[in-house]
Amino acid sequence: MHYFLFGLKVLLSSGYRKFILIPLAANAILFCVIAFALFTLLPGSLQWLITWIPDWLPFMEWIIYSVAGVLFLLVYGMSFSVITNIFAAPFNGLLAEKIQRDAGLDIPDESITSVILRTLAREMRKLLYFIGYGLLVSLGLFILTFIPLLNLLVPVLAFIWLCWCLAIQYLDYAADNNQQSFTQLRKDAKKPWVSTFGFGALVSFLLMVPIVNIFVMPAAVAGATLLWLKKIHKPDADFDMTHIFDEPKQLENKS
Repeated sequence: MHYFLFGLKVLLSSGYRKFILIPLAANAILFCVIAFALFTLLPGSLQWLITWIPDWLPFMEWIIYSVAGVLFLLVYGMSFSVITNIFAAPFNGLLAEKIQRDAGLDIPDESITSVILRTLAREMRKLLYFIGYGLLVSLGLFILTFIPLLNLLVPVLAFIWLCWCLAIQYLDYAADNNQQSFTQLRKDAKKPWVSTFGFGALVSFLLMVPIVNIFVMPAAVAGATLLWLKKIHKPDADFDMTHIFDEPKQLENKS
């Protein structure tokens, strides 16, 4: 929560507001489209699942409704994040870059065209990862849905997967700006696992809330950039986030 809230504080400071307007406009349009699509598909999907329930397991119907409701929120939050980030990727990359420079850390120089092409290519890389592993996770969760007692774990496991995906999604902007491979990012993100999953959990909850989720993305990018700088890129640095954007300050290694 600390990193997300400080990311929100950074966005409200001078020089950052311009990074919010266009992504917010895109988010508002996509919010309407995704919400309409999911609310249209949900009733039919539930009826199809219920037809698979044997007559001697009537209690499974309310379990499926409960699990489906939770999964609907998770899918809604994840799909909203993934789709909006594809459109807003160049702006998010530039936002992460500005935060790092203002924090006093060097970053490879690139033209705006190069940044746009690189971030879009990286979004496709992440999307393939989320889809590939997401299908395997979904298959496993679908099977668990029909196993009594174990089906109660489905929402929990789905939420853990969502937290990981969202943390990686937003941490990757700073990582990509610094030419860290996507594979290496996934390895490094597991080290501060409490911060990584805690950040992902907060973003997950906020993305499930209609209207609120429109404003989540810029703050998540800012917060994840600070998390990456502090916990992954410069874990031994003297990095006081509470003052770094109030007055000029450099990150200095404690050594």
